[in-house]
Amino acid sequence: MAESFLEEQLRRIREMSEQMSRVTSNVAELSNELARDRELSRQDPLQEVRDLRTYPPRNESDDRAGQSRRHPVRNSSRRRR
Repeated sequence: MAESFLEEQLRRIREMSEQMSRVTSNVAELSNELARDRELSRQDPLQEVRDLRTYPPRNESDDRAGQSRRHPVRNSSRRRR
């Protein structure tokens, strides 16, 4: 009877030892994750933002037409002071 009791205790000690090993590795992983998170929080929040919009190809003729539209000639009757 004493022998079976000791075997049971030894089995429980091994299980607890395995659990402690898993907990230790989880703590190390969590610490690394928190350090990575802290590092990312120090960076500019827009640093990871990417512009995924697509634009149509531009032609030189479109550029010239766009320039004339952007800067229209004004006939102003205002006087300069």
